[in-house]
Amino acid sequence: MGRALRALRGFLNRREIGYPTSFRITQGAGMGLSDYIEAFKDVRPNRSGGSASPHKVCMLFAVMDLIEDGSAGLNGIYYNDELKNRFAWYFEKFRSSKDQLNTANPFFYLRSSSFWHHAIHVGKQVDYGRINTPSDKSINQTIAYAYLDDELFFFLKDATTAAVLRNALVENLDTREEGFKRWALSIGKTEKTVANYTQALKTSIPNWLSDAGQWHTNLLSISDYFALVRVMDSALKVQEFVDYNKRGKGMYLAALKMYRAYLDELTDATAQHDVEVIEQDTSLEPTVKSSLVQARRGQGKFRRRLIDSWQRCAVTGYDNISLLLASHIKPWSSSDNKERLDPFNGLLLIPNLDKAFDLNYVSFDEKGKILISDQLGEYQSLGIHDDMTVPLYAKHQEYMAFHREVFHKKGI
Repeated sequence: MGRALRALRGFLNRREIGYPTSFRITQGAGMGLSDYIEAFKDVRPNRSGGSASPHKVCMLFAVMDLIEDGSAGLNGIYYNDELKNRFAWYFEKFRSSKDQLNTANPFFYLRSSSFWHHAIHVGKQVDYGRINTPSDKSINQTIAYAYLDDELFFFLKDATTAAVLRNALVENLDTREEGFKRWALSIGKTEKTVANYTQALKTSIPNWLSDAGQWHTNLLSISDYFALVRVMDSALKVQEFVDYNKRGKGMYLAALKMYRAYLDELTDATAQHDVEVIEQDTSLEPTVKSSLVQARRGQGKFRRRLIDSWQRCAVTGYDNISLLLASHIKPWSSSDNKERLDPFNGLLLIPNLDKAFDLNYVSFDEKGKILISDQLGEYQSLGIHDDMTVPLYAKHQEYMAFHREVFHKKGI
C-alpha cells in the first residue's frame, strides 16, 4: 500500500464524521469469507451469568436484516428505532429468563470485534473514550453511526454468503442441546417431556437410523434446518422408527418436529428461503418485493399496519410496542401475496403468545375466546390463561378459521 493511501486510511479511520461512507477505507482489507466466518463464531458474548448472553448475536442479526432490506444505506448502521425494534424482535427469540433487554451494550461493545467500527461525532472523541456504561444518551451524543468492514458489508448483501455467516453467529449461543431444552421449556413443555425429547434425539432415533444405515450421530449436533428435514424424511421410511413412534403415541416424531421448529427459530431458515423466493420473482415490482420481504420478517408496512390497528397486544393489552411481534394468522406458506400484506391476517402479540400461536398451541374461536392445546403443557407459567380473548372483526374470521383448522389437527 502506498504512503498516500496509508495516510488516507489513517485519517478517515479516526472517524471525523462528515465524509460519505463510500469514501471510507475500512480496516478489514484483505479478509475473506472464511475470516469473517471465524470472526462471527467468536464475537465474545458475555458469559458472566453462566450462559451466553444473546445481545451481540441479536444485534448482528438485526443489522443483517437491515442490510438485506436495504435500510443500512452505504454501510451505515444508525442507532434508531428501526434498529432497536429489530434487535428486540431477535432478543425475545433467544433470551433466557435472566437476560434483560439492552440495546446500547451490544451496539457499543461490538467494537471488540475487528469488523465493527464507530463513526464519532466531531469533537466527541474524549467523551467517547470515557464511556464505561453505555446508554442511549451517551451513544447518541458521541456516535454518529456504526459501520462494518466494506468486505463484510459486501458479503452480507449477498443472500448466500449472508446465510453462511448467520449460521456462524449461532455458534456463540449455548450448546444446541442446552438451547433446545431452554427453548422447549419456554413454550410450556414440562421438564419430563423435554428430557424425553432430548434422549430421543441424542440416542434412540440415531440408533434406529444407524441400524438402517441412515444416520449414526446425535441429532442435536445438526445445526442446518434443511439437513434435519432430510433426516426426518429418512426416519419416516425406517420401519423400526415407525414402530417405536406408534408405540410411543407419536413421541419420537414430535421430538423431531420440536427440534425442527427450534432450528427454524434459531436460524430463520424458512424465512430466509421465503425471502430468496420473493427476491427471485421477476413478476413483482421492487416496492412490492420490499413490502413482502419485510412482512415475512414481521417488520415494515405489515407491522406498522398492525400497530395502527391494535396499538397494543391484541390479547393482553400490553403496550410496549417495541417488544410486540407481528404474527400472521394464516401462515405465510399458505397465503398468497395479497394475504401476506393484509393487516386483517395479523395479530400484534407479546412474545410468549406469538410463539404459542405460531406453533399452533393456541388459537381463537369465532367469538375470540382462546383455545389451548393439551400439548402446550404448563401454559400458566407462560402467562397464558383460559379466559383470554381477542376482539375479532369480520375480516379476521376467514384467516382465523384457517388457523383453527391447523390447530385442531395440531402439528408444529
